[in-house]
Amino acid sequence: MHWFVDSPLLTLFFCVGVGALLGRIPFGPVSFGPAGALFVALALSAIDEDVALPAIITNLSLGVFCYTVGIAAGPSFVHALRTGWKPVLVSLTAIIAMAATALGVGKALGFDIGTIAGAFSGAGTATAALGAVQQQLAGEGDIPPEPAIGYAVAYPITVLLTILACAYLIGAGRRKPTTEDREKVPPIVVHTLEIVGAPDLTVHALTTRYEVVVSRITRDGETVVAHDDESLASGDVVTVTAREDVFGRLVADLGRPATDDVWLNRSTIDFRRITLSNRGYVGRELRQLRFEERFDAVVSRVRRGDVDLIATPDLVLQSGDRLRVTAPRERLPEITADLGDSERSAGDINPIGLGLGLTIGLMLAFVEIPLPGGGTLVLGTATAPLIAGVVLGALGRTGPVVWTLPGNVTNTLNQFMLMVFLVAVGTGAGSGLVSALADDGVALVVLGVLISAAHALVCVIVLRSVLQYGTARSLGGLTGSQLNPAPYAYAMGKVPDQRVALGYAVLFPVSMIVKVFLAQLMVVYF
Repeated sequence: MHWFVDSPLLTLFFCVGVGALLGRIPFGPVSFGPAGALFVALALSAIDEDVALPAIITNLSLGVFCYTVGIAAGPSFVHALRTGWKPVLVSLTAIIAMAATALGVGKALGFDIGTIAGAFSGAGTATAALGAVQQQLAGEGDIPPEPAIGYAVAYPITVLLTILACAYLIGAGRRKPTTEDREKVPPIVVHTLEIVGAPDLTVHALTTRYEVVVSRITRDGETVVAHDDESLASGDVVTVTAREDVFGRLVADLGRPATDDVWLNRSTIDFRRITLSNRGYVGRELRQLRFEERFDAVVSRVRRGDVDLIATPDLVLQSGDRLRVTAPRERLPEITADLGDSERSAGDINPIGLGLGLTIGLMLAFVEIPLPGGGTLVLGTATAPLIAGVVLGALGRTGPVVWTLPGNVTNTLNQFMLMVFLVAVGTGAGSGLVSALADDGVALVVLGVLISAAHALVCVIVLRSVLQYGTARSLGGLTGSQLNPAPYAYAMGKVPDQRVALGYAVLFPVSMIVKVFLAQLMVVYF
């Protein structure tokens, strides 16, 4: 053990590696994921309380983790506030119920506010909230162990209960399927449509009315790239990228499916999927690339991560996006060079945006907000970088400075810094955890169960019974509000529906921010 005491780096990477292995071991439907690093660190520090990491590692990992969460969540956070207010309201209600349960039950059981706020953070699997609570309690002194103890006990409980809630929703959907359960999200398809009659439409009017992309027109045996101002005529064969149900509407309104897929003839008009790595285009809307004007080209689809998107003119581009480009065959090398098409460049960490963005966030960390009643809310190195990340992620870029990070970079930084922070938390709380479990183990478990159950019950009842959401949207709302990736992975494995992923992505940033602020307010006022 003296090796771990003498070498914080050995401790760090041992806990990360062994913790990752532990996190992958399934315990029935449950696996602990990144929290495995926390439990290994707790075990080491329980054996020898001198095992610890320097405070700078805690602050660095927490700040970067919260900032990357905010950067990734910024665009969807704004979208959620604009369009998805119903599930957002459900999530807010469920989180408030968690906080009320934590305070009521925790005080009744005689726990201090640090343990209660830590249990709330663990039951919400909100690591950023745990960091905010620790900093609020520490002030200028040492970080107390109680929040980490509450977090460590409540975390595995909430993973299990949330998975059980997911299983209930899946079973309920099978027993009593709603109209939404019977619907399937239509895939994106590429089909050819033969225009019948005089539609009195231009390409631009058609794409705007039906939210599709027309990439080419075949007229009198000659195929050309579709231009927005081109008028459509009877007999034209157009290549359309659309949702399958939308293409059905096009057929009903304008003509019939063409007998030949002329778009497969690539002798003159070709198509290619090109990776966007030109940083000058990141954070800009697709229309700003002026592809039609510059290259006689059309972008029909964008592949982002594992999801295909219709290439609408207002789609904001991200580094690493793969654009499906249709253009004259001889122009494709020029377009490829313009977009970059470099996986290496697309994976660049964007040190300018990352460094300046974190600088802004860490400057905000010094802000103290006076609260009614004489309390003070300290933003600290958890909340401030999170807020800065959300705002800058929503902006995308400011002049030449790109704030967003490539998706693979964000995921890598996020996961690694989360595990580093959990190791730092665990090494500071292991010895306290042993004594806490010996004295109050049953009470801690009861507190974690009731907090987690409050959240699950609100989400299940309101999403399924009140709003009448189908299984997929209910699963997305439940797991997005809870934040934990393990129940989300379980839900996607059982119901591989895009509506689960969409609900999770929309609610994740809102839930994270609310939990961070509520956890701090609990400490300030109670």
